[in-house]
Amino acid sequence: MAETIAESTPDGTRAAPGGNRALLGIWLPQFRLRLTTPRLELRVPDESDLRALAELVADQGIHAPGAAPFPGGWSDAQPQVVAGRVLQYLWKGLALSRPDYWNLGLAVFVDGRPVGVQGLQARSFPRLAEVATESWLARGHQGRGIGTEMRAAALHLAFAGLGARHATSAVFEDGAAALALNKKLGYHGDGIETQLRKGEPAVLTRWRMTRAQWELSPAAEVPVTVHGLDGCRALFGARPHDTPSARQEPA
Repeated sequence: MAETIAESTPDGTRAAPGGNRALLGIWLPQFRLRLTTPRLELRVPDESDLRALAELVADQGIHAPGAAPFPGGWSDAQPQVVAGRVLQYLWKGLALSRPDYWNLGLAVFVDGRPVGVQGLQARSFPRLAEVATESWLARGHQGRGIGTEMRAAALHLAFAGLGARHATSAVFEDGAAALALNKKLGYHGDGIETQLRKGEPAVLTRWRMTRAQWELSPAAEVPVTVHGLDGCRALFGARPHDTPSARQEPA
């Protein structure tokens, strides 16, 4: 089972890719956090990353026109509008995060270029130790296994890094690719609910994974290294002794 946590230097500058990130990390410790897998790097986007993400969405889109795969329907709009909503989502996550509610939006990079966003959310994490995931990939990068790898990275951060006890996911019943991903990674069905989508009722399926299930799942086999987590623990409401045993490596 891949379970590696690598901490950066105390001020976060050695692991942070760029001087601006090091400066931002002084006030916002999320900018010190990075997740790396064999193909991917996940990090909180800075100004230049945000611009690249917006251009990516405006150019490629996230899904076919007219589709509405996400609760709330935020992606059912013109690509330029969706690009703005992506920026709002990421800015909101930075602005409102606190231990009893946080929304970590990580830009996903392949060979230094953004391809999508992986989100990890929690409410009352110090008491519930439960997270929810959400994600999207630009259309030109779908179908290559990137979604599997970035979700595995988020689950590793949640379980091995923060000591979560549960991770959840929600997918509309006609979201074949997302449903297949949840099953592939080892989630278990956790009921359904009905939501309005484009003014019509639609079934949203709920999925759940416990820490014990994650440890035996394909998701735990993906090699993931976490950099710069120590400076973020207080923000996420996690304490060092909350986390499972993990091998420490230099960043």
